[in-house]
Formats: sequence, C-alpha cells, structure tokens
Amino acid sequence: MNRQRVLAQQPRTHRGVRWLLIFITAVVLTGCGFQLRGQIDLPESMRQIALSTPDDTTDFVRELTGQLRANGVQLADGPTLGASRLIIERERVYREALTISQDARVREYVLYLEVRFGFVDSNDAPIVDGEVIRLSREYRFDEQAILGSSREEEVLTQDLSRELATQLVRRLASQTRVDR
Repeated sequence: MNRQRVLAQQPRTHRGVRWLLIFITAVVLTGCGFQLRGQIDLPESMRQIALSTPDDTTDFVRELTGQLRANGVQLADGPTLGASRLIIERERVYREALTISQDARVREYVLYLEVRFGFVDSNDAPIVDGEVIRLSREYRFDEQAILGSSREEEVLTQDLSRELATQLVRRLASQTRVDR
C-alpha cells in the first residue's frame, strides 16, 4: 500500500518541478528583455509610413511591406500629412564568382542584395539618410543542374530579402528610439 502511495505522489512532484522550471525560465527571459523574433516594438512616429520605392514588385519590397504591416504600421498610399517617409533609393541584386575551377569554370557564386534607403519623420526631419545595407549568401553552381542552380538563386534571393527587410525595420526602430 505504501508503494502505491509513493507511485501516486511521484507524478505530482515531477509536475511541480516542471511548473517551477517554467516559471523560473519565464522570469529570467522577461528580465533580460527577450522578445520573440519578428515582433518589433516600433515607436509612435513609425505607426504610419509612406513607402517610396523605384519598383514595388520585388521580393524585398514585398517582404518589407509585410514586415511593416505585421508590426502594426499603416502604409499610406502616397505622401500623407503626419506620415513618416521610408525612401528605398536603390535595390540591387547581383552575384560574383567566388571560386573557379582549373578548367576556368565557376564552381561557387556569392549572391548579394544591397539596399540604399532613407527615412524622414512626419516633420520632414531626416532620421536616416542614404544608408546602405548589404547581405550576401554563397552557393555552389553546377553546370549539369542549371535549373536547380537558378531555383537555388531564387530561394536565396527570397531569404536575403526577408532578412534584409527585418534588419531595415529593426534599424529604423532603434534609430527612431535614439532620436526621440
């Protein structure tokens, strides 16, 4: 009978320890300022933004608008009174040969995504002026699998676009907090 009582109490003890560990983890994470990725605490000055781009059909611009909307930004259709302006001056995707074989064939490329942008607050005061962010990824090129290599380049471009959009939004959020 004592043995049954010990076995019945054991799961409760484990449950209690588990809840205690969850509580301690939550307290530690909140205390260190941890936030889930993707959600950025944007200042009030960034709640309404007019986005100006040379081409609004690129992967980067689609990712950027998605990130802004996901963080509670209302995108204005054009220059709007009281809206900040995010100006994408230039967006460039290009690749360079990284390694070349003995028979003068490219084996690896580096794919770059580079964006030059500026940010002006609702009072037309420049917050960021002509800053450039550039990201890169390396990939192998196989002449025998041209279709696969071009698909890999497309996937890498989308990944770079997503990451660069996140960096740009974080950069703007940190800069507008500093300039308050």
